[in-house]
Amino acid sequence: MARFPAYAPEFRLRINGEELPAVVRSTVTSVRYQDGEKAADRVEVGFANPDLRWLQTHIKGLGFRPFPTGVKIGPVRAAEAAPEGTFDVDNPLDLALGYAPDPLEEVFVGNVTGVSVTFPNGGMPTLSLVAHDRLQRLAEGKRSRSFGFIPDAIVAAILGAENLLIPAVEPTILAASALKFALGIIPAGPGGLRQDETDLELLDRIAQQYDASYWVEGDVLYLSRFLKEYEPRLTLTWGQSLLDFSPRMSNVGQVASASMRFTLREIPLTFAVSVFWDFDRESVGVLITPGGDAPTGFAGPDDMTIDRPIRTPLDVAANALMIYTRLRQKLNNRVTGSGSGVGDPRIRAGAVIRLEGLGPDFSGDYRVSSATHTLDSGGYRTSFEVFKEILP
Repeated sequence: MARFPAYAPEFRLRINGEELPAVVRSTVTSVRYQDGEKAADRVEVGFANPDLRWLQTHIKGLGFRPFPTGVKIGPVRAAEAAPEGTFDVDNPLDLALGYAPDPLEEVFVGNVTGVSVTFPNGGMPTLSLVAHDRLQRLAEGKRSRSFGFIPDAIVAAILGAENLLIPAVEPTILAASALKFALGIIPAGPGGLRQDETDLELLDRIAQQYDASYWVEGDVLYLSRFLKEYEPRLTLTWGQSLLDFSPRMSNVGQVASASMRFTLREIPLTFAVSVFWDFDRESVGVLITPGGDAPTGFAGPDDMTIDRPIRTPLDVAANALMIYTRLRQKLNNRVTGSGSGVGDPRIRAGAVIRLEGLGPDFSGDYRVSSATHTLDSGGYRTSFEVFKEILP
């Protein structure tokens, strides 16, 4: 069962470090928080706008101006007006969700990135605030430049610092990046000239080189291969806290593999290194075949990558992680699903949750890839996308 009593959903919204005044909070119609991987978290807050009261002050950056003389709108007393600058773009915004009387859980820290208004035919005018966390800074604008030949981890740190974020790079990534640099392996991500690419796209390519995840908490940019948890933080049971669930199983087969072809040009010698998963033995195996052809006989399709020229055996070791990563991505997409449940702020991207009451094939532990929390007149509910993590 959920830790929270399900009858008193609550939220706390701060703008510019201050909680919303009662006159503004009373017009909130909905709160929606989206949390996902490889993208900035997003919050959208809807407000009723009676008498167009929230448009009677200047909204910086959007071109809104006070209504000119002669335009008739409903009277708004000073006590009913929002403080100057409440709806400005770039305002810091943070959100906490939960249930009263328990302490609320902070789920979002970011900045307002957009304001929109609607004037419906015969209905209440509305105003919406949209905010993103500070990972959004890396997605703003594309440019072309060269970092030269420096380690991947240093490039990731530069990207964070340039976007006013404190970089926190996992030590194992620092070590692997330094090894590639020492071996003279040109980074596949940042090496050479960047052409028409955002900082976020470059960071994503660096993360893929090391099978790493990246996210922002406050003003800290994390790049890490180690997720925060491997045990379920909560259990959802179908018919109780789990409202619905739709699993999907792909046709991977009994054994899946990923391969990479290497060529030693000095001899010359070509061979393939394959990493495969045996579902019967529940184990990972490695197979090396001469000639560069991927091995046959696996029940699942093989994923062969492009040629990799090598000079020393260390070059093969430096690329071994990439082979394992490709296999892991294939296997972890074998069983996926989407569902919804009673609202719970603990359901976050990257978290592990346990689903029960779904039969032997689909009950078990899943990792959340994205979650959407919605609090409105219908109550508090959480929808999510998950996958079964065969290889962590």
